Amino acid sequence: MRTVLASSTLLLNLLFAANIASADQAEQMPDGNWRDPAPSAEAIKQLLADTKKNMVPLPAGSFDMGDWGAEVNENGLPFDGDADSKPLHKVKLSAFFIGKYPVTYAEFDVFTAAQRLPRINQEEIAQKFRKPKNPAGVSWQGAKDYCLWLAKQTGEPYDLPTEAQWEYAARSGGKRHLYPTDNGQSIPGQNTPSFEQREAAGGIVEIGKYPPNAAGIYNLSAGIREWINDWYDAKYYQTSPTQNPAGPKTGKVHVIRGYFGSDSSAMTIKRWSYDNGGRKGSWTQYGKTKNDPDREIPHTKYSSYEDNAFRCVRNR
Repeated sequence: MRTVLASSTLLLNLLFAANIASADQAEQMPDGNWRDPAPSAEAIKQLLADTKKNMVPLPAGSFDMGDWGAEVNENGLPFDGDADSKPLHKVKLSAFFIGKYPVTYAEFDVFTAAQRLPRINQEEIAQKFRKPKNPAGVSWQGAKDYCLWLAKQTGEPYDLPTEAQWEYAARSGGKRHLYPTDNGQSIPGQNTPSFEQREAAGGIVEIGKYPPNAAGIYNLSAGIREWINDWYDAKYYQTSPTQNPAGPKTGKVHVIRGYFGSDSSAMTIKRWSYDNGGRKGSWTQYGKTKNDPDREIPHTKYSSYEDNAFRCVRNR
């Protein structure tokens, strides 16, 4: 594990170092936001190579998706009090790869620079979590566009995970693991960050700080939630197809999975609906001295809240 983490850390440091080295060349846009110079072809090539190397293979298989609490708990009680995680239903998935880590700011900054877009999340309050090895806080569209950009660059079928793929991966190949940790349990401070540890880190914990789940996937239960490709429908499990379900054909909000503010919310069976997650309106850039004017700066494309993270899959 140490070798893998060292390799990933080296990549992130190199990418972020490249951004820092070019900071004096960054361009301030008319609206007040900053845009990095276009990355070199070599920088993009390195990002693509390391992304592919850090994809975890998951074999084809079947599993019971949803809340299995009624089958194992006393008096048939569910784990989850919400109806949308039921009924328990059989799902069969083709083999796929999923990102070992969520996409980081260092990686997403290469993408926005390559698209000639300004950086995301530039307001001052965001700087405490906007760190190179932290999961990038992006909108659903930002997550989708990043994965499709990988597909365009490589010619390989990268995308956001379907809800079934995410749950299968979080449960280490569909095992009945209630939490996406090394032992299927949540032990804050040991295999998940405690509240105090998240606070000390500025609210978001960098990748690889805690043990992966049994399939070797990190940060699935580390204080972030992750975007899913599927539209959300509270009753979808009642009609879900068995083979490679991909969610409803249309919808108004998307599925998001993972931590939603409490330990129980991080259970692998919990479902949430969430709008696009994009930041709207503007933020105030305060002058550094008494005589400097304050400015209203619009949020940039793909900017979102710090805990709206994502990872990509590569389908076979």
